[in-house]
Amino acid sequence: MERSTSSTMNQLTRSLTVNVKILTDYLTSAGHPLPSFAPDTPTFTLPGNASSEAHLARYRILDLARNLFHLAAGPSEYLTFLQTSYQDIGCLRWLCHFGIFRLVPLQGAISYTDLASQANVSEVKLKSIVRMAITNGLFIEEPPNHVAHSARSALLQMNPYFHDWAAFAMDAGAFSAFSMVDADKKWSGSVDVSQTAFNFALKTDLPFFKYMGEEPERNRQFAGYMRAVTSGQEVSLNHLVKGWDWNRLGKALVIDEGQMGGSTGHASIALARQYPELTFIVEDLPEVIAQGPEYVSSQEDSRSLKRRVSYKAHSFFDPQPVQDADVYLFRTVMHNWSDDDSVRILMHLVQILKPRARILIMDVVLPDPGTLPASKERLLRMRDLSMLQIFNHPERSLQHWKTIFSRVDRRLQVTRVEQPAGSVLSIIELGLEEPMEISGSLGEEII
Repeated sequence: MERSTSSTMNQLTRSLTVNVKILTDYLTSAGHPLPSFAPDTPTFTLPGNASSEAHLARYRILDLARNLFHLAAGPSEYLTFLQTSYQDIGCLRWLCHFGIFRLVPLQGAISYTDLASQANVSEVKLKSIVRMAITNGLFIEEPPNHVAHSARSALLQMNPYFHDWAAFAMDAGAFSAFSMVDADKKWSGSVDVSQTAFNFALKTDLPFFKYMGEEPERNRQFAGYMRAVTSGQEVSLNHLVKGWDWNRLGKALVIDEGQMGGSTGHASIALARQYPELTFIVEDLPEVIAQGPEYVSSQEDSRSLKRRVSYKAHSFFDPQPVQDADVYLFRTVMHNWSDDDSVRILMHLVQILKPRARILIMDVVLPDPGTLPASKERLLRMRDLSMLQIFNHPERSLQHWKTIFSRVDRRLQVTRVEQPAGSVLSIIELGLEEPMEISGSLGEEII
């Protein structure tokens, strides 16, 4: 057994060395800094335009390092190290709540005594919590009995949106995850959006978005969290801009279907800048659409954008008023809605879709187990569980998506599926035609 484990560890180490070289060679050739623990290290390991080979090497490194850790720890240490995970969560929530990230200076260090005084907390408790956080890469203790920023903690100090992400995830997300058992005991088998783990954890009978509307501070945190998440490379707008053949449309009209309260045209603006022959209408609720022109005016190229990006108040649960568009785009929208609601939304489009027009859905497509790098699959499974905990419905596999489309109209066919390199989202292309084999790729080499 020891010989087999040693052989496995040696194989993993050799593979790790190969992939580290691929990643570092790419970073060096691209003029991008190598990964570092220094506070001024770049937020993202890879630049936004990194090659698919570099992305795949990075995911393989994550998988290989994790597997080596598990082999070295052995089965007996599984629960031991699992306990550190919930302590990490508890420490991060405490550090956010008492403003520790903002009180530690970006340059230099602060003594535990002064930090405890400024935060109005126990120095004994502060020291224990910070020293636990240090083992997870948050802060460093240098010089002794003084706290300074690491790369991870500095990001939470410098970027308020990442701090909002941490605070919201610890206050709402973690509690929702821990409340799955309680919710299932109380509302066994329910798919009601008001009977979720989130509802149990936050002690509310309101659906998620209504609850947010009545909790200004929580809603502010959530807005910051979403800004931080959408700034990440795995959900970057660049994947939409580069991940589908927009050039084939020529002169065309695109309807950018909003999130029922969250779209001021970010996707349309990104596409308009890259494809000058396209024009866009952004649709969302009236109060959101009212902010659109001001947002466009704030852009440096506002004169060009204003000619091709306009706004229209519309709920996608009502009949679609624009019936001559070439593309109807839903980016990270459908996963917030149940299967029944998604069917209702799409039925309005099928009724008016002109020949050769397309519906594009950019959203999570859950993979078959083991077909993606494990570190990437874990992110998708995490999203799947989060959706269950908040909305009582999961993320969807391709077959699940196709079941929804078949309920809308048997002619509504998936004509292509693409998962751009480095993206956790896939682009599903739909058209009205007879059933056919889909093209594109969604499998183990897509990252």
